[in-house]
Amino acid sequence: MYILSNIGDKKIAIVDLLSEQNKLFWDLTEKSIKKYIKLWKKILFITNKKWYLSSTICEDCWNIPKCKNCDIPIAKYVKKYEFISMCPICKTVYEYSWVCDKCWWTNIKEIWIWTYKLAWILNNMFGITPKVLENTDFNSKAKIAKNKKILENEKYVISTSILSSESKCFMPDLVIFFNADIWLSIPDFNIWEKHFLFLYEFIKKYKTSNFIIQTFNSNHYVYKNILKLDLQWFWNKELEYRKQFDYPPYSHLAIIMYKSEIEESLYKKISKLESELKYLIEIQNYDINTF
Repeated sequence: MYILSNIGDKKIAIVDLLSEQNKLFWDLTEKSIKKYIKLWKKILFITNKKWYLSSTICEDCWNIPKCKNCDIPIAKYVKKYEFISMCPICKTVYEYSWVCDKCWWTNIKEIWIWTYKLAWILNNMFGITPKVLENTDFNSKAKIAKNKKILENEKYVISTSILSSESKCFMPDLVIFFNADIWLSIPDFNIWEKHFLFLYEFIKKYKTSNFIIQTFNSNHYVYKNILKLDLQWFWNKELEYRKQFDYPPYSHLAIIMYKSEIEESLYKKISKLESELKYLIEIQNYDINTF
């Protein structure tokens, strides 16, 4: 099932992946890819995770395995020709299994395929070899100029969100947001706002007429609003949600950011800070929701 919207010269399709449980691409997406390949048109695939990774979901109970420390989906890694399950944030390794840890059935499906895994899938399904781009490909003027020249001769590109700010580097005829729900899985009170604005600005900025968004949450107000491209309608819904859960602007929020080139060191510092804050909350008898 899919919902199609025409707004000016933009044609936006929201594809409901729940109606096609055993497919990585819904029929509309697959037919569109084949059509544009046959017509020698350019296609841009957007997936906001890099490397050869993916996450999984149980198709019986819709359980997504999450890290016990970070509460985000555990990723499936390939290491020395073997699969391992590991948290992308804290690097905790979990036992890899094709059995659901909630309902104990084996109807497990890969979701949220990341850049290099998607390239491998596209090559096997459609016989194309897409160019893979990541944030590090555009972190200097020299790299931007170099990749802009390379992209002039490319027909198929897989990119993270970096091309949202470099829209003049590649002008596709079709844009496919392969696994849009990656953004919705991030534990952040304003992640829905960020996700909506990313999609909204991307669609507005690109001169492309055709967009396909694959999602397991087609009824979510982010996607309902993308079909309208109506900022005010979205803000009204977003404020209703924030008021219900007492999120800013209906409360105050303090954010402490740590930065480090060494990921393991960074995680240790954050874990230490978390422990210290919990201790202070306990001895001072603070309400954790208002701390």
